[in-house]
Amino acid sequence: MKKILLILFFNVFLMFFYLNYKNNSLSLQVSDFYYRFNNKKSSDKVVFIEIGEKSINKYGRWPWSRKVLADLIKNINAKTVLLDIVFSEPTKDDDYLGSVIGSKPAVCGFFLRKHATQNVNPELFDILSDSSIDANGIFIGAKYAEINVKSILQNCPLNGVLSTFSDKDNIFRHYIAAYTYKGMVFPSLGLQGLRLYFNRDFQIKNNTLYYFDKKIRLNKKNAIRLNFYKKYNVISIEDVKKYNLKNKIAIVGISEIGITDIRSTPIGQIPGPLIHYTFVSNILNGDYIKRNSVLNFIVVLLFILLPFVFYRFINSVKLRYFLYFSSLFVFYIFAILLYRYQNIITELFFPTLYLIINVLIIEFVVFLQKEKKEKFIRDAFSNYLSKDLLDEIIKNPDSLKLGGEEKELSILFTDIRSFTTLAEKMTPEEVVRLINILFSPFSQIIQKNKGMVDKYIGDAIMALFNAPIDVKNHAEMACKSALEIIDKLEEINKKRGLNIRMGIGINTDNVYVGNMGSEQKFNYTAIGDGVNLASRLESKTKELGVKILISEATYKQISPECFQCEYVGEVKVKGKDEKIRVYSLIGFK
Repeated sequence: MKKILLILFFNVFLMFFYLNYKNNSLSLQVSDFYYRFNNKKSSDKVVFIEIGEKSINKYGRWPWSRKVLADLIKNINAKTVLLDIVFSEPTKDDDYLGSVIGSKPAVCGFFLRKHATQNVNPELFDILSDSSIDANGIFIGAKYAEINVKSILQNCPLNGVLSTFSDKDNIFRHYIAAYTYKGMVFPSLGLQGLRLYFNRDFQIKNNTLYYFDKKIRLNKKNAIRLNFYKKYNVISIEDVKKYNLKNKIAIVGISEIGITDIRSTPIGQIPGPLIHYTFVSNILNGDYIKRNSVLNFIVVLLFILLPFVFYRFINSVKLRYFLYFSSLFVFYIFAILLYRYQNIITELFFPTLYLIINVLIIEFVVFLQKEKKEKFIRDAFSNYLSKDLLDEIIKNPDSLKLGGEEKELSILFTDIRSFTTLAEKMTPEEVVRLINILFSPFSQIIQKNKGMVDKYIGDAIMALFNAPIDVKNHAEMACKSALEIIDKLEEINKKRGLNIRMGIGINTDNVYVGNMGSEQKFNYTAIGDGVNLASRLESKTKELGVKILISEATYKQISPECFQCEYVGEVKVKGKDEKIRVYSLIGFK
């Protein structure tokens, strides 16, 4: 019990660790497993217009002339255009590019930086501030920014933050909805694009994004977990004239390796613009990952307690392990279905880890307890039971709990006749040696026939059949043992020149059998009137002149085809008011 309490206290620590480190790298990496089962398609209202290898081969190395880029942007007939490009250095074509961008329902981008890369003067910040929003809460941000040149900035209808941040393991899983810069809150490129697309403001209050009639819970950084797709709608920028993008959000960005940031995500490496694409599509489709902290807490707690429940109510080790793995398998299936149909990612790492930890600890404790119990049983019964019976008891040790049960047994008593007279002629050492010479083979015979040597009482042996392990033909086994003991005694007499005689009494009856001692010291025995009768029958053998005397109850349970018996008659034994019918067991047929 103390060990289990220590394990419970240890699990309190595990739960504390989970609550404080539930978003650690290992947990996030394991949760990436879900994306393999994402069968959703990205929104058909979003398209990525890429500047990729095909474009570079046609128009030359990046950066292109801004006139070339302006002419290409002019061909985009989308409802909203998001530019994942910053034009921070002035060129001669800036006014032309600015006028083209100004003619479009476009959102330009700017980066937030930890270190200064550009001096944003009050005039430029005043233009930029027109894209800020009112929001409540704590937002992450930066002191510095890299923005477009004035001739482009002033023509942009809206500006959004392009910066994206990875998790601790450098994997991009989250998308921050808004940032703070110089005391103002600026939406990300994706959120700004949705504002322009719907021509409607969204609100962010206390880590919640209010999107029309929906409430989207954000994390402490005001970020949403992205639900990445296996396929995105992609058009090369030089082919954009071929497509009707009238009701779509077009994200223009660079995908060519070497001139754009390639982001590591749960689905592999993708161009940076697809991070914004994923966010926009998630919001439009409702595919974003939903947070459910209560469910995760319940799941973690369940898998902490599960091994204790199985340990308490299930004795079979194999069954327990089957249930451990089955529970985990069922949970994984449930979690995958919950992800596919409800977009909820359930914690996998901590439930699995805590289940494994507790299974190992509890099963190790169980193993130690079992070893201790097996040693105790072997020490208590090794001299009284055969190895086979002992092994069976160890498989089912519950039968030896303190207390007992009423059960039909065959009880055998042996006694050496005139032993006191015999012992008077011998030294104590010779008496002990004689007892050992006789009792060793007698005990082996009893054990061989699935009996238990209950105790040695001076020159007598008390043996039980059908306890502690069930023996179907226990009466016959008791009779077989008695005949073999008599034969063995004759062999010993002949070999050693002795003339020892023995009487054996056997009775079959319902008696109370079990551990009559304590949990620290076994005294496994049988008590009851049926035991006393077996002892009285052994005493009657000398008076009746027979070697083995059995009761009528025993006689009725043995096969007449196997044993030769002779009816002796009705005899009165001490402690009984009525006479009982008895039989002399003569031998095998």
